[in-house]
Amino acid sequence: MIQNILFVGHDANRAGSQILLLRFLKLLKAYGKVQFSILLKHDGPLVQEYAAVAPTYILHQEQVVGLKSQILQKIKTKIGQTNTVVNPVWQTLASQKFDLIVSNTFTNGDIFEELSNFNCPIYSYIHELHMGIEMYNGTQQAIENTLRGTQKFIACANSVKQNLLQQFGIPEQKIEILCSLLPESAQQYQISSTKVNTLKQELDIPQDAFVVGGMGTIDLRKGTDLFVQLAHILQEQNIYFLWIGGSHSQNDFKIFSIDAQRLGLQNIKFVEAVSNPLDYLSVFDIFALTSREDPYPLVVLEAALLQKPMVCFEKAGGAQDLIETDAGLIVPYLSLDAMSKAILTIKENPERRIEMGQIAREKVLQRHSTEKAFQEFLTILHIS
Repeated sequence: MIQNILFVGHDANRAGSQILLLRFLKLLKAYGKVQFSILLKHDGPLVQEYAAVAPTYILHQEQVVGLKSQILQKIKTKIGQTNTVVNPVWQTLASQKFDLIVSNTFTNGDIFEELSNFNCPIYSYIHELHMGIEMYNGTQQAIENTLRGTQKFIACANSVKQNLLQQFGIPEQKIEILCSLLPESAQQYQISSTKVNTLKQELDIPQDAFVVGGMGTIDLRKGTDLFVQLAHILQEQNIYFLWIGGSHSQNDFKIFSIDAQRLGLQNIKFVEAVSNPLDYLSVFDIFALTSREDPYPLVVLEAALLQKPMVCFEKAGGAQDLIETDAGLIVPYLSLDAMSKAILTIKENPERRIEMGQIAREKVLQRHSTEKAFQEFLTILHIS
């Protein structure tokens, strides 16, 4: 019987896999039938929320500004030369008896040797596809560690399962799919038109503008550079482009914002990661997923929940499994010409746009209910 679990994340940034794990852990705490702890390789903005759910330990402590919780200060461990000393966190965790370890990423292979010392099964909850696995694992050895050390792979979407089968030849019986969770109280979420208009005013977007939205960290995999190019292609159409997420301190943001300046674009806005993403999603008329690769981003579920039709590239991940033929449009991989035409098609057909949005919401409520997802979570982890 599973009684004590160690959940292992790569950081506490406000991004999809980290948020999804936090949602599951909040439900698991309320369920109350199993103990668990959290180990993070790095901290981030969500650390306080993780720490409120369960004992939370951080391997590599960066300087964090503005965290006032005394509890956090007790659980954080600041270390120096990690290559020459044993991290005290491992010593602290060694006193505990875990029945199962759940690694929330493919990118924890660099600590699998330490995790194996707990002498319990390791399940890897995978949120990455081919590109992400190659980008975010430091070494080939780390990839091999994850492959060898994982007893069960949990895929966040069918696209992830198929990649595990095709890229690594993992036996199908070792892979299970766990559907994603919607945000807490998301089904009841409402925002007034006055609030939407106020946000538009704050963002300096005309009230009558058609808004194409993007959301996520700012990088090449997410296709933020392609989002800028779409804004350039459609700049004469009274269409504004609004990207939510990432940090303006990122080099990629600096590059893409300079691109926009050099192109003379007045129709694109960047807003750093926010704690109320649904409010900003409400400003969108359409969601454009410009990712070169995205397994099954939470923002797609949230956009669908708010009845936003979507456009995405084929062969770029799992979003097309939700969009299909009736909740938006799927265009050839990296074809900005096709995506810009798809945006115009949806813009110019308001009745069809509304219908697509309604279908998107119906699908996400049917396929991603909290009860269904959490029961799958318990079953996969053998929690009674």
